[in-house]
Amino acid sequence: MSTPRAKILVADDSSVERAAARNALEQAGYAVMEAVDGQQALEVFARDRPDLVMLDVVMPRLTGLETCRILKAKAQGKYLPVIMVSTRNSVNARVEGLRSGADDYLGKPYDAEELCARVEALLRTRKVISDREDGDDQPAAAPQPAKAAPAPSSRNPSEAFTRRAEEEFDRAERYSDPLACLRVELDTFDALVSEFSTEAVAGLVRSLRDVIEVSVRKIDLVFRLDERGYILLLPNTHFPGALAVAERISLDAAKIRLDAAPSRRCTVSVGVSFFPNKDTHSVQDLIDLVGAALERARSEGGGKICLFQHQGYLYAPEPG
Repeated sequence: MSTPRAKILVADDSSVERAAARNALEQAGYAVMEAVDGQQALEVFARDRPDLVMLDVVMPRLTGLETCRILKAKAQGKYLPVIMVSTRNSVNARVEGLRSGADDYLGKPYDAEELCARVEALLRTRKVISDREDGDDQPAAAPQPAKAAPAPSSRNPSEAFTRRAEEEFDRAERYSDPLACLRVELDTFDALVSEFSTEAVAGLVRSLRDVIEVSVRKIDLVFRLDERGYILLLPNTHFPGALAVAERISLDAAKIRLDAAPSRRCTVSVGVSFFPNKDTHSVQDLIDLVGAALERARSEGGGKICLFQHQGYLYAPEPG
């Protein structure tokens, strides 16, 4: 039986550049799929699961750097090689690309043979890592879920959250550390209360707290802001880490069931904001942007995550 051809995703807003990459890679024996921007690249990745991704740095909707961070988070611990390509070929540009999670960086125009050689090298690495994971006969012990810091016993959680958020934001700004903020709220709250009862829906929200607690670390902070859900602070958490937490909460929350209607599927909307970000200059910006992201996720019908980075990136996580 012949070995399946490795699948390569080429994302570039230039049709000329995509055609050149496709020609070189297909001649080398690879199966090639294309995307015209970062958003489409994520859609193709979710559908076709390529073995390697080639990203142009400058693309509309989502840049190559943002797309790389999201792809690495969505790979869920599996090694996904990413090659970044750009006309910017300075040392700073290469460092920026590699810090975003890329495994290699090629300046344009690149040589077709060099591209294929680098693809081949990364795919060899991917195979070694995959074989090592498949051959491990001693499964690691299941990690014990980390418990979130308990919500403060304040009569006004909003004030308590704002105080802690200011402390964490000052620390992040002082030491140039990343900081993520999440809002997680139950969808169709009013309809659920009307159909069942306030007590039944309150039980759902308490179950949501349990889901959140096993998805965060001890240093993360979880606050109950209202009857619909929670707000979280994730210190020292970059873009991919925040995405991974949001996706895990969304998927696990979908497994929560009402006692009165076990077949009824519940969903949550999740908004995410970040520091550093060109639009985040204060803790109030962080809070305002996470609220805007939550509203965008909710307006799209629920069950969605909206990441507010340089622009809103919206998607519905799917079980792996």
